[in-house]
Amino acid sequence: MTRPLLIVAHPGHELRLFAWMERERPLLCILTDGSGSIAPARTQYSAALAKGCGAAPGPVFGAMPDRAWYAAILHGDVAPFIAAADAIAAAATPGASVIADPVEGYNPMHDLAAAVADAVAVRIGGARLTYPLMAPRRSGEVLRLDAGTLARKRVAIAAYAPLAEEAEALLRADPAALAEEHILPARFAWPEVSVPEYERIGAERAARGVYGRTIRYAEHVRPLALALREAVPA
Repeated sequence: MTRPLLIVAHPGHELRLFAWMERERPLLCILTDGSGSIAPARTQYSAALAKGCGAAPGPVFGAMPDRAWYAAILHGDVAPFIAAADAIAAAATPGASVIADPVEGYNPMHDLAAAVADAVAVRIGGARLTYPLMAPRRSGEVLRLDAGTLARKRVAIAAYAPLAEEAEALLRADPAALAEEHILPARFAWPEVSVPEYERIGAERAARGVYGRTIRYAEHVRPLALALREAVPA
């Protein structure tokens, strides 16, 4: 069986693709441990979810705490991102499809998970796909969940205790959000100029003393994405 790869920045993102995971049984790879600034790691919830869906935890599964990844971004350290891409590619079947977080400009780790996936796809010769995470979209392949799958998805979300509030907020904003899953082609060219939402969010949190520095697209994120591209073996 050729398992596709699902590469996400934070544990819990895979809930967006619950039905797809049941169907495809991917190798699930997670960059951060979900601990954020002060929370405990939550990878154990993702491990249980993967087991229930028939998916398999990959070689990168909460490789470093969130703070360590963000420190790497601020210091321009591409090494942990390359190491993640190398480990995932080594465990993958050549030609396997690679689906990952989209580049939406909401969170720099989301966007760099996409860059890691790009590097993996080139290494193994796989198709690159993505899915809507924070931004609603209605295009690409649409999986419409039947009643049984939807019920299992609701149970899985309820069991993922650290994300209960986020799930409730999602359903308030879009009550039908759980009933469909969208698989989209992944295309992002990393242009020189972009002003993502995470710059505004980061600046606000830095002003409150939550963050010491603001992660910037042009200064921090784009150079790492391009370095990942250049690190792909010829």
